[in-house]
Amino acid sequence: MYAIRNFLGAAVTIGALAGCQPATVVDPDGVARTNLQRPPPRQPGLWETRLTIGDTVTTTMVCLDEKVDRKVDWMGAQGTRGNCSENAVTRQDDNSLRFASVCDMGARGQVVTRGVARGDISLRYEAEGTQVTTGAQLPIANGERAVKVDAAWKGACPKEWHPGDMSIPSGVRYDAAAIGAAAPAAGR
Repeated sequence: MYAIRNFLGAAVTIGALAGCQPATVVDPDGVARTNLQRPPPRQPGLWETRLTIGDTVTTTMVCLDEKVDRKVDWMGAQGTRGNCSENAVTRQDDNSLRFASVCDMGARGQVVTRGVARGDISLRYEAEGTQVTTGAQLPIANGERAVKVDAAWKGACPKEWHPGDMSIPSGVRYDAAAIGAAAPAAGR
């Protein structure tokens, strides 16, 4: 269960990149670049996201349409964008996307995430970076971890799925589009 909570916390942190943002940011290389309002849109349909945090690997599936893609972060989990004091996504000269966020996740601590995403965000992409968590109530959650994401479009969503449905490794399906979703989506 810790891995799932860690996955959701990491994905929310990394994905909290589409809220109110300044027009430009200075990347670590010292270059001022335009801060995107949100990453490019993903293809509607079923997406598989494989998230590696430290030694933990979690694979989820999420069903997207255009509306849900604007709500659900591009790392494949629900987003609570209001928790972040810093959000930046900038397109680099090589067409990759550099991301950075500082988010207060309450009991899960303050999470600082930095990294780069490569690929065609609309169909398949990989992201690598670091996540530093401090002040989490669960001591094991604190510290620095490498974060890697591999996300790919898999085709149409299954007929019994609704846009926003997300399944976690246990097979439980949640409504990822509902901010703070806690109830399984099955049986809606």
